[in-house]
Amino acid sequence: MNVFIVEDSLKTRKELANLLADEKGFAVVGEAGSVREALAGIEATLPEAVLLDISLPDGSGVEVLKFIRLNDLKLSVVVLTSNPYDALRTKCQSLGAAAVLDKLEGLDQVRQALLTLSPRLKVN
Repeated sequence: MNVFIVEDSLKTRKELANLLADEKGFAVVGEAGSVREALAGIEATLPEAVLLDISLPDGSGVEVLKFIRLNDLKLSVVVLTSNPYDALRTKCQSLGAAAVLDKLEGLDQVRQALLTLSPRLKVN
């Protein structure tokens, strides 16, 4: 599964990339630290899945979710946040997020979420 990582913390972004590098069947096809970089990168790489941080320096990951849905991109999104309040979870899910995960519960849950999505994704 080709995965694009959107995370403003370079340390967390590298941890996510390393987590996926250790998992058979996953490849990181791009990384971004802002909404602007994410929009360009996702459009350029057309990944099967996106790991999406909500808090970005130039806006919100919700903007990225809206872009994905407005452009009818066929990919799964796993949202990562340090503030997983109900209204945010509901908003992200209404925009098509497959999962909304609390970063404070650890990054291993990201691997599990992607493994769960993997059989549902059609690999071209």
